[in-house]
Amino acid sequence: MNTDNLWDYTPLKSYLSELATFEEQEWEFLNELLYIKQFDTKEYFHRAGRQCKTIGFILNGCFRWVKNLNGVERTFDFAIENDFVTDYVSIMMQKPGEMDIIAVEKTTLICMDADRMLKLFDRSFSWQKAGRHLAEHTACYAMERLVASYYETPQIRYERLIQTSPELFLRIPHHILANYLGITKETLSRLRNTNK
Repeated sequence: MNTDNLWDYTPLKSYLSELATFEEQEWEFLNELLYIKQFDTKEYFHRAGRQCKTIGFILNGCFRWVKNLNGVERTFDFAIENDFVTDYVSIMMQKPGEMDIIAVEKTTLICMDADRMLKLFDRSFSWQKAGRHLAEHTACYAMERLVASYYETPQIRYERLIQTSPELFLRIPHHILANYLGITKETLSRLRNTNK
């Protein structure tokens, strides 16, 4: 059953409107690419070892990025409402991705074919501008995360997460949050009790 007409693409268009000003015809270019997809808890948006071909924008729900090394999982990031979800490196380098992207809860996405979206960025100045802003945001975010992983203690990472994304503590199982922070569940419990 096609449920696309039951959904409103306004959240995505509002997000993009913050990056550039679009004419009606430019929105039509985008509309041709969009479709809705729903994911159940623990369902994969993307599997490691495959080239990512889809960009998603979350209407509701949550995903996590997971790297599995010798049977040991490590959660690297989360995305919630009004975030994009994709394997940017896989798309841009046209190679298999190294991470799984898995739904933490039931999630609804606006999806776009990555190749067609990249071509859209060449169709007008407004789309070029939006694409540049998205790429800049991705690069800056990746650098901030890299620096934090080297220099921040678990306590600082915990405090930053509580300040920037307190809703994650209500939505994500604590063993997954502890894994993301690089600590045990017991250490996370101690941190939470200390900071109450």
